[in-house]
Amino acid sequence: MVGASGRFDVSVVVPTLREAQNIAALAGQVAQAMAPTGLRWEMVVVDDDSGDGIEAPVAALAETLPVRLLVRAGQRRSLSLSVIMGIERCGADRVVVMDADLSHPPSSIPAMLAALDGVDMVVGSRYAAGGEIDVDWGWHRRAVSRIGTLLARPLVACTDPLSGFFALDRRAVPDLAGLKPIGYKIGLELMVRGRLRLGEVPIAFRDRESGRSKFNLTEQLRFIRHLVRLYRDALIRHLVRLCRDALIRRAGRGGGRDRRLR
Repeated sequence: MVGASGRFDVSVVVPTLREAQNIAALAGQVAQAMAPTGLRWEMVVVDDDSGDGIEAPVAALAETLPVRLLVRAGQRRSLSLSVIMGIERCGADRVVVMDADLSHPPSSIPAMLAALDGVDMVVGSRYAAGGEIDVDWGWHRRAVSRIGTLLARPLVACTDPLSGFFALDRRAVPDLAGLKPIGYKIGLELMVRGRLRLGEVPIAFRDRESGRSKFNLTEQLRFIRHLVRLYRDALIRHLVRLCRDALIRRAGRGGGRDRRLR
């Protein structure tokens, strides 16, 4: 993992794919949310080679705000890999990851950072007590979200394991090269493989203001593949642990018999 430079207290990592129209509004809201905290912050936009001209609005923002752009050119598109790149190359150890579509409220960032003290990762949860979901979010998306959440809940103690809005201390994250994300749910990957201590902050989730959701059928199938992989690996870890414990107990019993013979 690349070490933090110490230039910033907080890095806000924003993966993008065809979100150029939203980035100025998002940066403005992040700046407004961070101003009262007194923290040194940056926003790292990691674009999946959208080709939508996002370079121009980011360059304009960079004249007055600590916003910079990374582009994943010549690689397969992946929100998860964009997030990993952002975490690797950001300038702070405390990192906030959020979507660019204005569905995640930047106003919740200070509360998430405050809750990060004492845990490794704080999830901005739609389903925690006090959380909200936009009434305009369609019934189909609501149903898919609920079903996906129920499928993932046995893997981790979190009310919203599929949230894409989270804060973490990257010093607590396992080797990023060892992560195996498929699709969009990098937060779930980090929770499960990192075995991170979790906290939650309720958020008011809003439907995107412009553009189209990228969570199509292809991404839903990738999510199922990701779940299967996580459950398989969790089962293997459990079996290894059971075998190790059995061997330790057997060795302990054998040692007792040897002492009695002597």
